[in-house]
Amino acid sequence: MNQNQASGTSCYLHVMAQYENGAPARRWNIYQLRDEPPPRIMLVASIASCDEARRIAAQGHTPLRIAERAWQQMLAAGVAPRHTPKDVTIA
Repeated sequence: MNQNQASGTSCYLHVMAQYENGAPARRWNIYQLRDEPPPRIMLVASIASCDEARRIAAQGHTPLRIAERAWQQMLAAGVAPRHTPKDVTIA
């Protein structure tokens, strides 16, 4: 059981898409979201690949969600596997 389960709060990491003027995205921001009153959003890191996001999530024993658009950008950039890893949720 991780600290979030023990305290009853919900916490996960969420990767957001980057929007650049015509250039393909090469970095994505990963945020930590908590459902405690009040809800909290905190920038954790800027990442360059799905593997990097997965390592950060594994270190904190935190579920990982990747926005659909971010996943598409990662696939197009060649920095994500063709099949969604079991420890990743596309949302």
